Amino acid sequence: MRKEVIAPLLVLLMLVAAGGYMLMNNDGTGSNTLDDEDDQIGEWDVYYVDSGSDLPACGSATLGRLYYVADTAGFETCTSAGWAFVDLTGPAGPAGADGAQGPAGADGAQGPAGTDGADGVNGTDGDGDDGAQGAAGVNGTDGLDGANGQDGEDGEDGSSGSPGPPGVDGLDAMDGHSALAVTSTEPSGSNCADGGLKIEVGLDDNNDGSLQASEVDQTQYVCDGADGANGTAGVNGTNGSASQNTMLTSISAPTLQACSSGGRIVQQGLDNGDGGGTAQNGVLESGEMDYTTTYCSNFVVTCIADINSGSGFANDITVMGTRLYFEATDGSSGLELWAHETTNASTWQVADIRSGSVSGYANYITVMGTRLYFEAEDGSSGLELWVHEPADGSTWMVSNFCHPDQGCSWGTYITNMVAVGNRLYFDADDPIRRTELHVVEIEHTITYN
Repeated sequence: MRKEVIAPLLVLLMLVAAGGYMLMNNDGTGSNTLDDEDDQIGEWDVYYVDSGSDLPACGSATLGRLYYVADTAGFETCTSAGWAFVDLTGPAGPAGADGAQGPAGADGAQGPAGTDGADGVNGTDGDGDDGAQGAAGVNGTDGLDGANGQDGEDGEDGSSGSPGPPGVDGLDAMDGHSALAVTSTEPSGSNCADGGLKIEVGLDDNNDGSLQASEVDQTQYVCDGADGANGTAGVNGTNGSASQNTMLTSISAPTLQACSSGGRIVQQGLDNGDGGGTAQNGVLESGEMDYTTTYCSNFVVTCIADINSGSGFANDITVMGTRLYFEATDGSSGLELWAHETTNASTWQVADIRSGSVSGYANYITVMGTRLYFEAEDGSSGLELWVHEPADGSTWMVSNFCHPDQGCSWGTYITNMVAVGNRLYFDADDPIRRTELHVVEIEHTITYN
């Protein structure tokens, strides 16, 4: 059994067994963001490394993990005895029987007869006696051999082996357990007529690093092809080969333009050479792809609060716990301090600092401790430092050190606030030093009567 065929199939089984639960418990958009750490495949305990030297130390942190090693196209798993190679190669099929002897070629045609040799020269007559016998003439040259008969035609290749049965859907993965795979030789029988490889997959329910029989959730058989038929013209019949009905799978990532929050593209097809591809080469080529499934996640923008049908102007948004605080207007109260609770999607006006339709503002909102500090005005003191206590919903002015009576017609102008511990630093304008760096800190006093 070819490793390059088995490896993608095992990866698919891992994804099905360990990823089903994640897909079922997602928010419905199919988001599965890959972790950069260890080149993990998906979000499960199957990892990818380029070579054996990239494997991490085998210990309690990696016990039971399965790693796909690219340069050997195989899998390594961490056991109590160290790293162990997961052998996915099935036994070789028996050699096909010799084909019957092809018929002998026909005899070549008879070559032309050689020419007769020239007659010998007569001897000179002797005086009264017969002359000696002349030498025999030279034999004519033998005719050329006839051409050899043509060889018999090669016998036809044996038929392809039957494909293994399709695998059943994997069970939903359980949170907190590793996915394990065990391979073993499958003898000839009802599961594989000519034998093959048995792959058992399941979750390590008791987290002991081994797959017990009670933990097997799915069994898949990768069957050997049947022996090829005997040749018909003197050549051996070929062994059964990888079937054109072998299903291959390719996994890739879509573009962020197509899926703005990431996703997966799963493409499948038969290794049959469709679309100009090469049949039975163990590679899923573009013309051989029959099915494509895309799991896509996209960012979705939704209006969560329509504070004012004519624009609420939510700005200066600040996070405190599970709430968002910001400045907004409902169209009748002017710009004031508002809040949105993310746990129940409720939105309300926190304080109407300046009553009526004129704005009280809530600028430069800053969190310090359990309180919110911001710049606002009540209509008589100008822009000053204010505070809101979420625990009891109270809101009050912290300081009024540059009010209109002191020549500050618009107040202190609190800007650029930064909280450091229990101190609040900001830029402000006072009647003596004008615009300079200021600080507010909490001072504790005790009064006795």
